[in-house]
This record gives sequence, C-alpha cells and structure tokens, in this order.
Amino acid sequence: MTRGIGIGLVLGSGGLAGTAFHAGVLTALWREWGWDAREAAIVVGTSAGSTSGALLRAGFPPDDFVARMTRQRLSEEGERVVRGMPPVLTAPTGDRAREQSRRWAPASPELLRRAARRPWSARPGGVLSAALPAGRIPTEDVRAPFEGVFDAWPEQALWICALRLSDGRRVVFGRDDLHGDAVSVGAAVAASCAIPGYFSPVWIGDERYVDGGAHSLCNADLLAGQGLDAVIVSAPMSTSDRLHPSRDHVWRSAARGQLAVEVRRITRSGTPVLVLHPERAARRVMAGAGLDASRRPAIARQVLASVSQTLRQGHRVRDLLG
Repeated sequence: MTRGIGIGLVLGSGGLAGTAFHAGVLTALWREWGWDAREAAIVVGTSAGSTSGALLRAGFPPDDFVARMTRQRLSEEGERVVRGMPPVLTAPTGDRAREQSRRWAPASPELLRRAARRPWSARPGGVLSAALPAGRIPTEDVRAPFEGVFDAWPEQALWICALRLSDGRRVVFGRDDLHGDAVSVGAAVAASCAIPGYFSPVWIGDERYVDGGAHSLCNADLLAGQGLDAVIVSAPMSTSDRLHPSRDHVWRSAARGQLAVEVRRITRSGTPVLVLHPERAARRVMAGAGLDASRRPAIARQVLASVSQTLRQGHRVRDLLG
C-alpha cells in the first residue's frame, strides 16, 4: 500500500457524555498504542467532538483527557493549555435550562419551504432542525473557553461541522472558506454544539448555524479520498453490537447504520478505518447521560478501560500507526 499523509481522526456527536467518551478513547490510544492524537493529519469534530478536537489542536495531551474529566492532576503541558478554562464544560441548569421558547415557531421557515419543494434532497436532521423552535440557551459557555486559547485558526487541519439553517447544508469550518477571518475556533465550536431546539442558533456573518450532528452524527465521509494512511473514528452515539436489548437500541443502531455508510466511502478509496463504538459496559454507564455533567467521570473511566481492552486485541490500523 502506498503511504499517504497520516492518520485522520473523527470525533462524533454525543453531548456531554460524548466528551467523556472521546476522553477515554484518546487516552486509551495513547496508553495502549502510543499514538498521540495531536499528530492527526486531519481532525473532524462534530458537536461534542468539536470541543475535543479543538482541545487537541490547542496542544492538550491525550493522556490528560481522562484526568481532566475525573478532576485528577494534569501534566504541566496540559495545565498550560487549559489554564483559565473551567475544569470541564457543564450543562445549563435550573431556571436557565428551563427557559425555552414559549411558542412553537419554526427556527427556519425558509428551510421548511425548500424541503417541501425538493423533499428528495432534504435530510431528516435538517428538516427537524428547521421545524423545531429556536433554542433559548446561549452558547457563550461553549464558546468562551476557546476564545482565550486560539489567536487564529490552527495550522493543523481542524474541520468543525455545523448545519446552516437557511438551506440545511453542512458547513465545515476550517475547510470551507465562507467567512474568512470572521470565524474563530470558539464560534465554530459553539455553532457545532448548538443542539436544535435547545441552544440558540449561532450567528456567523449573516447566517445562523446549529449542531453539525443534524447533518451527520460523525461526518466521517469528509475523509473519503483524502489519501490518508488510516482513519480512526470515535463514535459515542453508535454501538459495538448490531443487536442488543436496551432502551437506546433503536437510535444507536440507526447511528451505527449511518456511520457504516460513511465508513464504506472511506474504505473504497483504500483507506482502512478503525471505529470505536461504546460496548455493553460503556453503554450501560452512558444510558440517559447525554447532558448530565455529573456522569462524565464514570463514563471516561469505563471507556478508557473498555477501549484499552479492545486495542490490546490488535487491529490492522495499529500497524499503520507505527
């Protein structure tokens, strides 16, 4: 096989539980295979994955991800990166979390009209984002930690995915030159994390953006045809089992199916892919924990243990990691 340009890393959606899942994956990859995810040629981040990807591009060491989630001591390098940041992002609570729109007005009537005219081209997530009322929860808490870390967009490829509300199209900040220098990493992360109907859409230029997971939970297809040696996907909302008796089986199986289509696009171009999904024990800990910050330490520890065991069993991608 002809050598490519390196390893691509895909960090998918998953709420606050997803950030804990990514923490376990990134730390396990370092401890078991010695792979430093900061060296990824391209990092694709969606929603929860955008925050983890931005931290990587800020220079945060993979071995510190679980330590940060569990409030353990960080390395000196890790402390330098997150100095001034809150320990971890938390979900809005109390009255602020309950302050939602009191009337049902669709967030994007123009997108609904477009979908009605061309239903064959509309994606379900985009239509749902347009139909839901615009959320009222501000995204400043998501954006602010990264504004003090990045003076400009990182030189290493960081692709952050969001959905444009006017037409339902996926926008990839860091790859698509839509707004030039007007897009900061913090603004792109906030847009990628703006869950429809919950967080307020994020204005960038004269467009509003919402969670990139409304287009795809992982957006792994972006790495098809990029000439990479291998791709590693961290997929918090998927599942390692095709069939399993649980309350979240239906939507996790749907997430797995969506990801499988994207992975096939990558492998057809000759690039091997390693997908790390939640296995049974991890799913049990993650159940119902989407925006529950208190559950993240347990999730991070369990995912670190389960993914470490998976990686010890070996995989063809490991050989490409050197």
